[in-house]
Amino acid sequence: MSFKRGLLSFGGIMGVAVLLRYTIVPDEDKMLRSLSPELRAEYERNKDKRREQHDAIMAQMMENAKSDKPIWDISSPKPKSDADGSK
Repeated sequence: MSFKRGLLSFGGIMGVAVLLRYTIVPDEDKMLRSLSPELRAEYERNKDKRREQHDAIMAQMMENAKSDKPIWDISSPKPKSDADGSK
């Protein structure tokens, strides 16, 4: 009896969690529509830069995955520094 009750309670809690997630968390389009025009323009300007960074990270991960070396022996690429060296 208690197993069925526990299973039913677990299912109810998970069902409520899924329902709340779909009703409360906005999708990307809703989020963009709610932003101010200035923030939306900044998001669009930086979108390509973030995509390039993501693609570079994924390419490095794929290259490292082909290696037989352990993860701690694989050298990571050096980050690009600014011309003035302030960062």
